[in-house]
Amino acid sequence: MAERWMKRRYEALAQPGKIGSLELPHRILMGSMHMGLEHDDDEMMARLCEFYRERALGGAALIITGGACVLPEGGGHMFVLTNPRHVERLSELPKAVHEVGGRIALQLYHAGRYAFSEEIGQQAVAPSPLPSRLTRETPREMTLEDIRRTIEGYANAARTAKDIGFDAIEIMGSEGYLLNQFLSPLTNHRNDEYGGDFERRMRLPLEVVEAVRPAVGPEFPIIFRMSGLDCMPGSTTPEETIQFAQALEKAGVDALNVGIGWHEAAVPTVQQVVPRGGFAGVAAFVRQHVTVPVLAANRLNVPEVANELVADGFLDFIAPARPWLADAEFAKKILEGDRDGLNVCIACNQSCLDHTLVKPYRVVSCLVNPRAGYEALRPRVKAQVKRRVAVVGGGPAGLEAARAAAERGHEVTLFERDTELGGQFRLASRIPGKDEFLETIRYYEVMLERLGVTVTMQTEPSLDQLAEFDDVIVAVGVKPKAPGIPGEDLPHVVSYQDLLMGRVQPGRNIVILGAGGIGCDVAVFLGTRRRMTPDAEAFFEEQGLPVPKPIERTITMLARSDRIGRGIGRSTRWVVRQEMQRLGVNVVPNVAMLEITQDGVRIERDGREELVPADQVVLCTGQLPQETAWTEKLPPHVRVHIVGGARDSRDINAARAIREAWMAAYDIG
Repeated sequence: MAERWMKRRYEALAQPGKIGSLELPHRILMGSMHMGLEHDDDEMMARLCEFYRERALGGAALIITGGACVLPEGGGHMFVLTNPRHVERLSELPKAVHEVGGRIALQLYHAGRYAFSEEIGQQAVAPSPLPSRLTRETPREMTLEDIRRTIEGYANAARTAKDIGFDAIEIMGSEGYLLNQFLSPLTNHRNDEYGGDFERRMRLPLEVVEAVRPAVGPEFPIIFRMSGLDCMPGSTTPEETIQFAQALEKAGVDALNVGIGWHEAAVPTVQQVVPRGGFAGVAAFVRQHVTVPVLAANRLNVPEVANELVADGFLDFIAPARPWLADAEFAKKILEGDRDGLNVCIACNQSCLDHTLVKPYRVVSCLVNPRAGYEALRPRVKAQVKRRVAVVGGGPAGLEAARAAAERGHEVTLFERDTELGGQFRLASRIPGKDEFLETIRYYEVMLERLGVTVTMQTEPSLDQLAEFDDVIVAVGVKPKAPGIPGEDLPHVVSYQDLLMGRVQPGRNIVILGAGGIGCDVAVFLGTRRRMTPDAEAFFEEQGLPVPKPIERTITMLARSDRIGRGIGRSTRWVVRQEMQRLGVNVVPNVAMLEITQDGVRIERDGREELVPADQVVLCTGQLPQETAWTEKLPPHVRVHIVGGARDSRDINAARAIREAWMAAYDIG
């Protein structure tokens, strides 16, 4: 049997488990995330219900919703449990999930100092009146009456959740939100009974649990999402974290969901650079000191890692969120052993977190699964008429176009001029920390084979060939844009593609022209590859050998403005810039590039000309659409759909290209 089709067994994840009185068939939960669909609107509510319904059908043992505010000041653009209309709408979620045999928990939420005043219509509240780096506002210090009202708010919200049909609740006390703010000395400067030493700082979250328990009764499951690691210097200590976990267990929680990091922390927690399961040791540390089940989420995107962590006792359940965006059948495929058919979350954040960090907020979706969030608008049904579809281009957009068209029942042929599929994703996978892109290419290759797509490699189809089809989806992508300055054709000037694919060796004194997403990727690529692999360095250290010094390599990035990393989403840009700084990349902003010479790049900065020395110049100066005028010569019966960068290269990214390809394929027939 071919390796591709071998079923894999994930015995630890398949074991039944319990959270309080709630019997769960296996260990794969769906964690909390806001979808941008939490509105009192019929269409939005239908979409939210269908999103959760499909994840229940996809095998989630328990779904934990995005947060619902316990009080109006708890946060904006989401349901508020003191609003009767919002409660009525929320009641639709358990009905939708229960119809297909699923289980669902409501997360109870209060943002505290992370709430935006313009969204909640009042000043945010917090333990102490300290400015928030996230909102750039200063909250009001909570009075004892505010605290009493908040405790009652949690209790009432929990009672309401139970009354309207939810199977459990999760109390949000992590990621720097209100209850976490009371716990930390960074945000709690009070000197009353709710601040000071740790006993008093943890009083509010404990009193919340103690109020919630009688409100829902002894058998109703309570999960508490606690911070295992704030990633904030001077915040809660590991010893205090364990003390808090044990106090929560004593107060009556049935499980602990261990969160990582604050929104203002300078440590990546969910980006691609974080290793798979990279924070599981934090959950394990908590689990060693309590007897209730422990859940964890961060970067648990593949079953082989998650199964091993559960089997080895690091945690009891996994509760990732974004992997369920990438694949609505995340648990079902894992339990059936269909690792090859799993569409893996690549932690790019482009269509999920980045959509929640802009205003106005955008509906959350997924780069590798553009249907996420749109299930109710794009049901999985076959096209009424089967058509012959050609897809030109085997990059991410072309692969999605072919997959989606074939899934709808069309006869699809994919043409790719290169020797491998993947296009820009295969290039991106060469960047350290971005090898997850290979998972997406692997998924598409498997799905095209299963769906019967004819894949023709190393072929640029002729007009006569394409004339035999009913529809042609053109996804040929982009080509590099030259800077348009003298010297750009000198022999030591190279393209980023040639460098990343290993067709040219890096120089010793390198200048990168362009500071967009590609330029930043190239800088990280060059900076990281100055030294041996981490495994090799670890081997040298274990053997007591001196680790060889990194290759001497100077990397200078020239930028036309001070916007570094344009095109990289807000949730990831700071990580890339931080990594470039760590690697010693010299960024020179606000320059005019005048000429490339044998000795370097002549620039103008602050009204003065200067030469930046270089023995190699890498061009990362933008992109242009590949030529598509040839489509106008196709006969009238052929419908042409140009998508992605081939249609418009301005501000193009993979999320937009894949979404356009999916929509084009879906709208055929």
